[in-house]
Amino acid sequence: MFDMIRLRSLLLLSLLLIFQAVQAQTQTLEQRLKSLPDVISVKKMENNEFFKQAFVVMVREPLDYQHPDSGSFAQRVIISHLDYDKPVVFITEGYSGEYAATPKYLNELSLLLDANQIFVEHRFFGKSVPDSIDTKWKYLTVENSTADYHHLVQMFKKIYHGKWISTGISKGGETCLYHRALYPKDVNISVPYVAPLNFSPEERRHAAFIEHITGTKEGRAKVAAFQHEVLERRDQLFPMFQTLCDEKKYTFRIPLEAVYDYCVLEYSFSFWQWGHDIDEIPAPDAPAQEIFDHFVEISSPEYFSIEGSRGFLPFFVQAARQLGYYAYDMTPFADQMTIKSTKGYLTRIWLPKEAQFPYSPAMSEKVDKYLRSDAKHVLLIYGGWDPWTASAAEPGNNKSVVKIIKPEGSHRSRINNLPDDLRQKAIDTLKRWLSE
Repeated sequence: MFDMIRLRSLLLLSLLLIFQAVQAQTQTLEQRLKSLPDVISVKKMENNEFFKQAFVVMVREPLDYQHPDSGSFAQRVIISHLDYDKPVVFITEGYSGEYAATPKYLNELSLLLDANQIFVEHRFFGKSVPDSIDTKWKYLTVENSTADYHHLVQMFKKIYHGKWISTGISKGGETCLYHRALYPKDVNISVPYVAPLNFSPEERRHAAFIEHITGTKEGRAKVAAFQHEVLERRDQLFPMFQTLCDEKKYTFRIPLEAVYDYCVLEYSFSFWQWGHDIDEIPAPDAPAQEIFDHFVEISSPEYFSIEGSRGFLPFFVQAARQLGYYAYDMTPFADQMTIKSTKGYLTRIWLPKEAQFPYSPAMSEKVDKYLRSDAKHVLLIYGGWDPWTASAAEPGNNKSVVKIIKPEGSHRSRINNLPDDLRQKAIDTLKRWLSE
């Protein structure tokens, strides 16, 4: 009797599972997305022609995973669908995802690997912002942001059954590394691009890189000479600088003379980061207007303004708290500057009091240890002249982590613009890992 009951129960369970499987196969993607837990809304959008369809999905995320009763917010996710059994490129954006909410956006890995694409906007950016954000900065941590990604991977794996490749660029690359280190089994492969791994809010490695490594010796000298020229011509250029800030209605937490100095310090970092050509730099005897126009094109005061940095404020909070940032070396220019020290500039220039927290390198140290020991199938891409490469992640002796540096490359270094031999190496590596 007992065996008959047990047999019937197993039969009913089998029929139920078969019914659910058949039902899942007959559901549209939109229906499947709407049926997932924590999905708030699903909105169809125009898709890139590479994909079959695309949706903007808003997902409910806890503000604090350790204390779910602290509230929640809606996180924007963009699904670009190809096929349920194809690989998934999982994009951990570090900032706003507005650019990905258009049919133009196609990640190079999706094209290279013939994969679906899931793009996730970072918490506290763009449309993924909680109500009364000024009272909720304490929830903006690496631990919570990576838990967002873990939550989403577990959700969407109910729909997509192929291998998963996580990726991100710059801060998104950092986010990719943090997610992989904290949840190593979420994805099969990770491809962080130009991702720094800092251990201090004022890293000294970048300044040394700019002084001794990036560009050519002649190029570095020309950049430094231009910075000196801008300081030498302060009497001519500062009135132009002041007029520009007035016209743009920029406001600052530090004096405008100090902003001018910081723009000079930032100039070399920005110049090399974005791959500018040395020939762009005006001659030392060029007219003041030409000097000024080039100066603010490369290093705009908008970067240091309250208005210009508003959309990036969550980044500066994270940098000061866990991600770290770079220091300026004002030594070569000290005699020409109004500022006496740059120490603590990140907090002083960008952070309101309610968003200030003590710094901890613990998460970066965890990633560093993971990459050098347990990490598997991680492909790191960097630019040889990008100052962020000064704090690049290091695999140590871990042969399962491959690091490729584009010669003379900037922060725009990608697989598709690598030299042919390195590009092929990257593609072959990814395809070998996918086949394992």
